[in-house]
This record gives sequence, structure tokens and C-alpha cells, in this order.
Amino acid sequence: MSTILQTTDSASQVYALEITCPLGLENVLEKELHDEGLTQTRFGEGQVKLTTDLEGMYKACLWSRVATRVMLPIANFKIDSADELYDGVKAIKWSDHMSASDTIAIDCHGTNHHIRNTQFGAVRAKDAIADYFVELSGERPNVQKEQPDVRIALRIKREVVTVSIDLSGESMHRRGYRQQGSMAPLKENLAAGLLMRAGWGRDCGLTQLIDPMCGSATFLVEAAMMSLDIAPGLGRQYWGFKGWKQHDHRMWQQLMDFAKNRKKDPAELGLRFQGTDRDQRAIAAARESIKRAGMVGVIDVAMTPFQEHEFNINPELPGLVITNPPYGERMGDEMALIALYRQLGEWVVSHVRGWQFMMLTSNDHLARQIPARPEKSTRVINGGIECRAYIFPLLEGRIKEDVVAQSVMTPGAQMFANRLQKNVKKMKKWVDSNKIQCYRVYDADMPEYAVAIDIYQDWAHVQEYQAPKSVDPEKAKQRLFEVMSAIPTALNIAESNVILKQRQRQSGKEQYEKLDQSKHEMIVEEYGCDFIVNLKDYLDTGLFLDHRPVRKLIQDRANGKRFLNLFCYTATASVHAGQGGARSSLSVDMSNTYTEWARRNIELNEFSERNHQVERADCIEWLKQSRDVFDLIFMDPPTFSNSKKMADVLDIQRDHGDLLRLAMARLAKGGELIFSNNYRRFILDADLEQEFEVKNITHETFDPDFDRNSKIHQCYVIKHKS
Repeated sequence: MSTILQTTDSASQVYALEITCPLGLENVLEKELHDEGLTQTRFGEGQVKLTTDLEGMYKACLWSRVATRVMLPIANFKIDSADELYDGVKAIKWSDHMSASDTIAIDCHGTNHHIRNTQFGAVRAKDAIADYFVELSGERPNVQKEQPDVRIALRIKREVVTVSIDLSGESMHRRGYRQQGSMAPLKENLAAGLLMRAGWGRDCGLTQLIDPMCGSATFLVEAAMMSLDIAPGLGRQYWGFKGWKQHDHRMWQQLMDFAKNRKKDPAELGLRFQGTDRDQRAIAAARESIKRAGMVGVIDVAMTPFQEHEFNINPELPGLVITNPPYGERMGDEMALIALYRQLGEWVVSHVRGWQFMMLTSNDHLARQIPARPEKSTRVINGGIECRAYIFPLLEGRIKEDVVAQSVMTPGAQMFANRLQKNVKKMKKWVDSNKIQCYRVYDADMPEYAVAIDIYQDWAHVQEYQAPKSVDPEKAKQRLFEVMSAIPTALNIAESNVILKQRQRQSGKEQYEKLDQSKHEMIVEEYGCDFIVNLKDYLDTGLFLDHRPVRKLIQDRANGKRFLNLFCYTATASVHAGQGGARSSLSVDMSNTYTEWARRNIELNEFSERNHQVERADCIEWLKQSRDVFDLIFMDPPTFSNSKKMADVLDIQRDHGDLLRLAMARLAKGGELIFSNNYRRFILDADLEQEFEVKNITHETFDPDFDRNSKIHQCYVIKHKS
């Protein structure tokens, strides 16, 4: 038999509330409740329990900056079956809280042996509430997922079920000033809690706040709202308690009016709120948030790297620097960000000594790049990532002067940056006139800096060539750091948009294996064709940049042709053929990964699946069995492959003669086969030139970004002799 324990004392109108908050900020939440006179509290993990009256409940909703939700538990009971869940929910006196005509939504959290998924739990609870009202009045409430009259929360923990009214209705981090879908992952209540932890607040004595990587300006807006005593709940249009039967509209309105009159004049306080970000989208989002929050003229943001910005700083007054820099998800990302964190650390100790500095990051190694000793740190969860908020008092004795003395931009890094800028300047006219979005800007131009750098719109894709065993690993690491520290400044690319990979010889299935799970995809354009590229997940991105002229050649020659793409990879050549008017195309590759990618590229360009097909097969075996004929064939095989999916091992130098003869058997009279490979020591079989018309077009297939590396590929046009 279920036992129902009512947690609301309706006679005295005292409510036992559960107020949730981000993990790690429970004591901050409790303190701000006490500051509002709500002192009957005790906190647990991710929540503070508050006993208060109706006015206190409204104050918690209106004034808490840290709270996520304000919940009113109305019953808890034990269950041994799904039927007991139904019975327990139905036994609640729902007519005290809502009417049958109200809309409801039910959020279920947690499962047990009897309630195996949350959707089932929500449905059983909904059925119980509906049946309660049908028996009472013959009516039943309707479900409305978005902004219902009453939102009900069901929490299942082992055999105990707690049923609550969600008085907030939706997460209280939504203040109303930030547009839904904003790019910033930092939630408003987390930002506010960290500001409080760092010492910012109403009448705190601090009058200057800087966020050097401000994103959509969440820290800045929240700090300004605190200092100006603006209630965070004033901008919200929807509250869960407005449909609750015990809601007192008059009392709520009085509290709202009082809150509106508490706002202070920023001019009287002498406050300065400043932020920078080098990302245009971030600054656009920041300015929109500032406008919607009514903070135009109070908060200043600029689209510029913090290193280059002249902040308006009064050295006589204390202030706070707080920021949420990029963390880095992979080892390569971390290397790219080390320079950024060092620059950030150097900037704060050089410009705002005596201030407080807080930084949020998930990476302890990056945090150690700050040349100061942290006072304390707080563990929090940001966007599902476990992070720490470090507080650095920028005071004598805490600053590591020996570290500060080291220059971030070493002479080697400066030399490398100069070379990058020279290359960019040299290629600018060609890039602009041809509307090139993806190109190589550097390829081991200086042997000691053995990397290739490719630009994909506003991203830099860096491939480190494996150093010979004779090279000191520490020296190689230092040079790589110099490369990564130089790229953002030299190419004007955000540090978080620099992706690093190490190139090694790949064999068999290794070339198809994932390096990461982030699925960082973007769409790029090339001569009217759109391609999906992935900068992180695989060694290669899905687009071989050196073959750009070859793809253009195929596009120019494809009109009305039957096109065959062997070892097709992601079928970029087939897309170009389709763009050039090919009658049909067939793309063949043995990789599941790349044939699926190929289909997506073809679909993206809206070519008919019927006329432009993709087939997964071993190209050699396919050629042996096929009897189809094609007018234009492109073949770009790997140098070596011992994949288990192949019948035999492929060695392109040894096997290219037989492979080409098989392909030529599928070429129509008057047709052309374009053969390319990237084996640097490749020598064409002399017998082929006796059997077919062969023209070496390698020198014609290099654009300016690859003209320094004449051995990156070889390319031939082969025809039947007339």
C-alpha cells in the first residue's frame, strides 16, 4: 500500500521548496537567498531546500540569479510497480493545485526496475491525473509541452517517487535578454554564480569588469544586472506558478513593481563593463543581448583580440577580469590553445595587477599556463563538460615573475608568422579573384617547421609531418608550439578554430578510422560545387586540395559524358562532373565511411540518385567484372593498401600497369582516362605509352598554393590510340 506524505502545510501557507542550481554553486545560492531574507534553508547536492511563505517563494523566483528551478514537492511515496505509480499520483488532491481545464506538461526524471524509461513514467502520471479529473468533473486536462498552465515534475529514485509543481515553469537561466539558439554555451545562472564566487555583486566595491573573450556577453550582462540591482526575473514572460491555483496575482504584481523601482542609475555608480572577442558572430550576439537587456551605453564590446584592444582601465580602482576561454577537446586543440592561455595570463598580470581574475576551463594543463598561483577553484558543469573556475588574485607574491619574463612570441614563432603573412599576401589576389574558400597556405616551406597548413573558410587545418628519429622530441615540440602560437595572429583566425593533426603513413583500414567523435562538419564551395568537409574526425578532411585543378578539368570535360570515378573517396570529382553536365556518373570505393559521405555530397548538390550512383566495392574486382563503358574516367588510387576488404595488396608502383589496362577496357573509343597518384617516386610503366596515347599533365594541375611542391601528385591523361 502506498503512503502519501504531503509536504505542503496549506493551513499556515508555509511551503517546503526545493530550489535547484548548477552543481558547485549550492552555497552561493544559499547566501543570495539569505540576502533576500529567506533564511530557513539547508543545502544538498545541486539544490537548496527553503521553507517559506508565498511571498518568499515569489522572491526566490524573482530575485535568485543562481537558481535553475523552484520546485514545490506536493507528495512522495514508495512504489513496487507501475500500477503503484499510477495510484500514488492519482491519490494526490490535484484540485488544490489546478483545474481540469488547465494544460499540463509532465517531466519525468529517473528510472527503476518498474519504470524503465522516463517517457513511460510521464505517461502513467498523465493518465492518473486525467482519470482523477474525469472522476471529479467529467473533464480532463490537455497536454501542452511548451509553456503549459501547470508543469509537473516526477522524480524517481530507487523505490521513492517525488511529485512536484514546477513553479518556475522553465529553467530560470532564461532571463529573456538572450535569443534562443544563441551560440554561447554559458548559461546565465552559471555565469551569475561564478561572478558571485569571484566577489562581484551589489555594493561589492568593484566598479570595473572586463571579459577579454566575452562571447555573447553573458558575464558582462549578468554583472551589470547585479550592480544595478535588476531582478533577473523581471524580463521573463512565463512562470509556472501563474497557472497554479494558489497563485496570488496581486502579491506578485506588487513584488514586480517594487523590483522595477529598485533599479539603480549606472552613471551614479561609475561602473565600467568591457568585453572583446575576435569572432564576428559572437560580437553580433553580444550586442543583441546588450540591447535586449537595456544595457546599451552601460556595456562596451569590441570585435578585436584582447591583446590588441585598448581597454579603459582606472588603475586606482579595483576590478575583476572574468572569462570563459575555449577549452580544447583533443590533444591538438590543446596545443593550439596553450599560446592563447599564455597570452591571456601575460595580459592580466601586465595590465590589471591588483585585480581579481577568474577563468573557467576544463583543462588543468591550460590553467597552469596562467603565470599566477590560484587561490581556489570551484568544480562546475558547463554544457555537460566538467570544468573548474580558478580564482587568481593578481597580487605580489602570487604572480610567477619568472614565467612572466618569458616572451610568448619567441623569435622562431615570429619568423614563422612572418612567413605565413608573406604567403597570404602572395596568394591574396588569386584567392579573391577565384573565390577560393579552401587552400594551402604553408607546406613545410621552412624544413625545421614541418607542417602543412590548409585554410577552410575561417578555420586552419594543421598537419604535422612526423619528425625523423634524429630530431630531438623536445625541440620538435617547441617548434610545433611556435607554429601554433603564430597561426592565430598571422592568419587572423581564432585560436579555437585551429585544428592540429599528425600525419603518419596509414595502411589498410587505419585511413578510415575516426580520430575523434566531435563530427565537426561544414560546407565549402568550389567552382559552383558544395562539399561536406570534416576537420576533426578523420585524418583527411574529405577534400584533397591539391586536386582542385583536376576536378575543374573534369568539370570542363564532362558535358554529356558517362563518368566513372574509381577510388572515389568522397566523390568530389563526381560532383564536379555533375556540375559540368555529365549524363551520368558512377562512384566506386570500398569504404563504407566514404561511400556514405559520397552519397551525401551528391545529394547536397541535388543531383539525381538515379543518374549519379555510388557503389561500395573493391575497385580492382569491380573492373574485372564490369562490362559497362564510360566516356570519362578518373582514377586516383592510394599508394599502398592492404585492406582486408581487398582481394589483394595494392602497390601502385608495381600494380598501376595492370590497373590502368583494366580501366582502359571500360573506356569508350574517343574517351579519356585521367590517372593521378601521390607516390613521390612514381615512374610510369613505359609499355603503357606504347599501348595508349599518354600525356603527362602534372605541371598543368597545380594551383598557386601547391606550386612549391611539384611531387605532391602526378597526373596523366590516357586515351586509346586512334
